[in-house]
Amino acid sequence: MASGIGVYPNTGVMDGFAVIGTPDLQVNVRGSRELVAGDRDCMTIGPIHAEILDPKKRWRFRLEENDYGVSYDLTYQANFEALETKRLISIVEDRRVWGWSHFGHVGRVEGWLKLDGNTIKLDPAQHWAVRDRSWGVRPGIAVIEDMTEWFKQARWGTRHNWVCVQLESFYLWYFQTQETDETPRFFDGLVRWHPSHGGQQEAVAKIVRRFDFGPEEFFRELEVDVHLESGRVLPVKMRRLPTTTHLRGANYGGKDGAIHGMPQGPLKVVGERWQPADSRVTAASMGLQDHVVEVTCAKERGYGICELSYGT
Repeated sequence: MASGIGVYPNTGVMDGFAVIGTPDLQVNVRGSRELVAGDRDCMTIGPIHAEILDPKKRWRFRLEENDYGVSYDLTYQANFEALETKRLISIVEDRRVWGWSHFGHVGRVEGWLKLDGNTIKLDPAQHWAVRDRSWGVRPGIAVIEDMTEWFKQARWGTRHNWVCVQLESFYLWYFQTQETDETPRFFDGLVRWHPSHGGQQEAVAKIVRRFDFGPEEFFRELEVDVHLESGRVLPVKMRRLPTTTHLRGANYGGKDGAIHGMPQGPLKVVGERWQPADSRVTAASMGLQDHVVEVTCAKERGYGICELSYGT
């Protein structure tokens, strides 16, 4: 499952989403409301709720009963310190296209999720979580527009691969942009060691990736040699599990004429069910994809997200 809330003070909007996926089904719930008197602290949009219980440590996320057959109530508990990444800045034709800061975080979740009357209990021993926090300026907000020329002028690349995965002793975050021919553009990568292993943050000097794609760029596996600036190399392998979250259902890239940050009135809640969600069959789900992956490094095993802006 994936959930997110965004605040857009310049357009007076708070919007968010809840997306729940199985190997055969994806349920999407999206909400948008007016930002009343600039209040960013009340993170409620119709049935979608988020609440900070302990800054950078514990959050509560809820989805109330709705027309789409899914609800949940869960608590996220961080088990590492956050990773603070580089600020992304890009100016094209005197327009600041990116002025974007963010950090990565990982933890476990506890609570429950209900889908079509069936309740799944979430146990922190088995249910892993990734949290991504970003703020600032980036393209594709509040208006749907063709950004092809922006990407070219900013030398940003036409594709990206965002990864946040955790194992017992460390977690890995990286963001790689590239052209379709794999020419690399922007890169930033970090590793955070668990407190039992010192707890320090280390920069990644470079990564060497080997993808395994099936027909139509259907993502299956990824091997990454993670070269730390200290000289150590971590051999990280990711294997796609049977579920992918298709973020078109979360309004990334725009959905039904609306996009993140676009005013849609005092309150609007919409959604749909994709069955199957596989974008090779259901074209509406094509776009940014968060692949759930099992991760191994040496004898350690963990889980996380391998996000791709291409393929199926």
